[in-house]
Amino acid sequence: MTFYQAFETLVVPLIVLACAVHVVGRYMPRTRERVKASLAAGLGGASASGWRGWVARRLAPREAAGCATGCDTNSGCSTCGSNTSTKSTESGGASNEHIVRFVRKS
Repeated sequence: MTFYQAFETLVVPLIVLACAVHVVGRYMPRTRERVKASLAAGLGGASASGWRGWVARRLAPREAAGCATGCDTNSGCSTCGSNTSTKSTESGGASNEHIVRFVRKS
């Protein structure tokens, strides 16, 4: 086995694994945050020192802002796409519609 084949045998599975982790994190955000929180707690939490403390602080879950928290039902938002301001519903009582425009590229 040549050096290139050994390198390719190691790098390609790492790239595939990284892509799979990214997709899982994107489509299962609550699970991702739970796993990150458990890893941070396992490293000693925010009170750990050195590199373990740095990694634990990076993995610790951040405070959620607004409705973009992974479609939580207890967050006060009615749906996942309800990241709209309250002014539009108070003033006109309009429905929550999104305009989609299709543009042909030339």
